Amino acid sequence: MNDETTTMHGTRHPLSLPRLAALAAAVSLAAAPLVAQPPEAPIADGRPLVSVKELMEKTITPVTNTLWNAFEPPQSEDEWLRLEEAAVTLLVSANVLALGGTGPMDDEWAKHPAWRAYNQAMTTAGHDALVAVRGRDHDALLAAGDALLAPCEGCHRQFNPGVVGEQ
Repeated sequence: MNDETTTMHGTRHPLSLPRLAALAAAVSLAAAPLVAQPPEAPIADGRPLVSVKELMEKTITPVTNTLWNAFEPPQSEDEWLRLEEAAVTLLVSANVLALGGTGPMDDEWAKHPAWRAYNQAMTTAGHDALVAVRGRDHDALLAAGDALLAPCEGCHRQFNPGVVGEQ
């Protein structure tokens, strides 16, 4: 069998159509790693999945604002439930915050003793807020909100200067 093929100009070429197809497939496979691949799906294995900045902006800031803005006692069960959701989210977020994050300084910050102390104070205040909300105790909720302010401002001053003044 002859592996050459005749071109439309009448010349002989050593690649047959099957060989040409195999060569094209091999080139495509070899070049595949060079093509941008979508990022791998994250694995829930105890490592941070987002940056501290993202966690703060998207989760912690909104829920602390919800708790701090409860100036008047809630008038409905839905209002109490929204506060309970905020307190639970704060507790879960504080737990995640203790791990650090994916940002350039996040791991270093999470290892710092002051970071851990601020995070523990936030966790304690979040727990107190949850107990207050579940007990429908508005005064205790206000006290928990007051206790939450100092670690938030202190941590921001030390680890992210300028943020406290911007809010």
